[in-house]
Amino acid sequence: MGWTIVIDFTLLSLSLLVASILRANIGFLKRFHVPNAITAGFVALGLMYLLDWLIPNLAPDRKVLGNIVYHLLAVTFISIGLKKRVKYIDKNSLTTAFNLSLGYAVEGFIGYSLTLLFLFTFMPKIFPTFGMLLEIGFGQSSGQAYALGKQWESLGFVHGGTVGLTFGAIGFLWACFVGIPLLNWGIKKGYVKNLDKKILSHTGFLKPNEKKHVSGYSTTHPDVISSGSFHLAFVGFIYLVDYLFIKGVVYLLGLIGSNFAHQFGNILWAYHAFFATLFALIAGKILDRLNLHYILDEHILTNISASSVDFLVTAAIMAIELVVVMEFIVPITIISIVGGVLTTLFVLYMAKNTYNDYIFERFISIFGLLTGTVSTGLALLRVIDPDYETPAASDLVLGSGLSLFIGFPLLFVINIPALKQNVKAYLLTDAAIFGYMVITIIVMVILGMFKRRSLNTI
Repeated sequence: MGWTIVIDFTLLSLSLLVASILRANIGFLKRFHVPNAITAGFVALGLMYLLDWLIPNLAPDRKVLGNIVYHLLAVTFISIGLKKRVKYIDKNSLTTAFNLSLGYAVEGFIGYSLTLLFLFTFMPKIFPTFGMLLEIGFGQSSGQAYALGKQWESLGFVHGGTVGLTFGAIGFLWACFVGIPLLNWGIKKGYVKNLDKKILSHTGFLKPNEKKHVSGYSTTHPDVISSGSFHLAFVGFIYLVDYLFIKGVVYLLGLIGSNFAHQFGNILWAYHAFFATLFALIAGKILDRLNLHYILDEHILTNISASSVDFLVTAAIMAIELVVVMEFIVPITIISIVGGVLTTLFVLYMAKNTYNDYIFERFISIFGLLTGTVSTGLALLRVIDPDYETPAASDLVLGSGLSLFIGFPLLFVINIPALKQNVKAYLLTDAAIFGYMVITIIVMVILGMFKRRSLNTI
């Protein structure tokens, strides 16, 4: 019987348990509010190399880990997409969506422009879309970066999946080790009011006398089927629809017969989570129309998505191949540092100039998303807004969904250099990304999203 995926899962589980114990006992992890999943990822990475040295047969398979990241990404997005949506979308939610879309473009432009610089100078063999993975790994997720990088491997990007995971892991680190000092800076400056500072040093385990959080309410009778099983089954059904849809589109593209259509069809698999989100939103809308949304519990869906993110992040870091990272250490380091610094400055500027209230809360949540995931943004926000009483959380969730549609053209543009590997395609792609940024800014100006504000105001 095949034990590979079971062993990998148990090692991921062990790493999360060890990380939870470390968080409860090490002051540094508590003081800097390091998410357990990131700690677990590096525990797992060390464990992987230890097992590879001592007991090779027990060492996790990176391909299996990559698949875990790939599929859990869709599970996470589906769980979030199935939640009952707030029907009214205000101007701040729309502004957040445009800020996120512009942020994706900025990251893509930075990463891609630096890649072209390397390509035309001292690294002529670097794959043209190498730096695009900054946008995907930082701005979207490790799973998405792995999926896209893996698809580019068939076009000649050696170790593309691992490079994608690496950018994703660095993004999480940036969100954590830059985000926490930013939080402390905001608190010190007085930008955050009524903050319970005990949260910053919490061990992670709730004591018997502490208030417990609701994990979920049953929507099914336990004698028939457990609510947890029903929710997982519903998520699985949406994922099946997602799979059949992409499979069908790829089949139809294959009938065209051209090599471009075939390659484009294969790349669609990298966007499985995006399409999964669409089908989850459609399913939620249908349930609303039929007055059946009560069969899904928000808390259970939250737990499914949060658990998926924990295992996803741990697996993404564990799957990093240090040999591959060292091979590309120069471009990865330069792109990550330049991209991280400019992304941070961009988000701060946009928050100061496009919002009238809760500016710091919106800044830190958008920063967390553009360097990690929606979950990272919410995790950073939770430090200064524990009960999500400000509108920053709802704006981030709604805005992130809308940004997928606003930024949809980028998903296709970034694939052009991989499909058409010539100088003309490279330069046209860079111009197209820059043009998208200009158009987005013009639209935001027309919609009145920019405010006149002092540079010292936050």
